[in-house]
Amino acid sequence: MIAQLGKQKRLNRILGGNGKTFIVPVDDLLICGSDFQLSQYKDKVPLLAMSEIDAVLGFSGVFNQFYESLRNKSWIINLTTSTIRSKHTEKRLSLTLEYAISLGCDAVAVHVNMTSPTEGEMLQNLANISCECQKFGIPLMAIVYARKPGNDGIDDNYLLSKQNENEKYTNLVSHACRVAVELGADIIKTNFTGSAESFRRVIYAAGNIPVVIAGGEQVEENVALENVRQAMQAGAAGICFGRNFFYRDNVKSFSQKVRAIINEY
Repeated sequence: MIAQLGKQKRLNRILGGNGKTFIVPVDDLLICGSDFQLSQYKDKVPLLAMSEIDAVLGFSGVFNQFYESLRNKSWIINLTTSTIRSKHTEKRLSLTLEYAISLGCDAVAVHVNMTSPTEGEMLQNLANISCECQKFGIPLMAIVYARKPGNDGIDDNYLLSKQNENEKYTNLVSHACRVAVELGADIIKTNFTGSAESFRRVIYAAGNIPVVIAGGEQVEENVALENVRQAMQAGAAGICFGRNFFYRDNVKSFSQKVRAIINEY
């Protein structure tokens, strides 16, 4: 009972009083390195303190380096890792729940790429961490994507399927979210399916578990904001935007626009 009260208290920090949330992931620093736009991360990450966000998803290095900037935001630590230098779709369990608790995190995240050759191992990681989270009252975010490596080894995020075979893509995303529910996720991060109509099926599959959409590849600001609106209309709990947040010229202004949309629903 005490553990469940603790979990609810931590969830409330992330989801707020209205059950809505704006999360910014900074885990690309480990995944992709600090090349290109991410080379500005020392200037960008501190701006999170002044932005209209609720939580930060990342690894321990960011929380240690930017403690003063991030201490008033909820922390979600990703326990699973991979990099673009090797098998990016193969997420390995690299950190422990005990470490997350010692760091003062409000939640942990485990990433599963559905249809990947190592899907089974990633599902086992999610199930094992879910059991631990239940014991200690720590919320679990399941990051579930329809993703596998292509024949050339490059990450295939089913973009063609999303554009040209939307029903198939939506079924995949819906299935991924249902898997997350069945294995005990408290929050689900997944791909947006392109419209409110299709994403309602994803929300339905997730039942009463809050779903936030990933930002994916960077798009024009108006497209990103419309994706937020469509997802919220479908019943999403919010967003988890990284590249579509950090690569803006004015992240504070962008965060205000996103927050305004989230607050409408």
